[in-house]
Amino acid sequence: MKKIFLDKVKLGAQKIIENDLVDCKLYVVKFNDEESYLVFIFQGAKSNYFKLTLPFTGKWTCENALYYPYGLFGFFLNDEDLNFKLKEKIDILRQFESRQV
Repeated sequence: MKKIFLDKVKLGAQKIIENDLVDCKLYVVKFNDEESYLVFIFQGAKSNYFKLTLPFTGKWTCENALYYPYGLFGFFLNDEDLNFKLKEKIDILRQFESRQV
């Protein structure tokens, strides 16, 4: 799998933890002690896509991420495009979370 670079400065994150899983890469993006997101990166022959979710109970596997009913998907061309789209999707999830309280 091609190396993906998530830019914590562009995302505004404090810390990014990378995990190589069997069928994808998992990034845990932490903004503070109480706010973090899971980013599962999938690379296919012709397209690259991601799923962004809040941390969920259970095992964090590629398959579980795809079947987990909450979260947002996105497609990307390169690292720059990925960072931009992730920032947009994180902002959407933040707006949704603030309405749930």
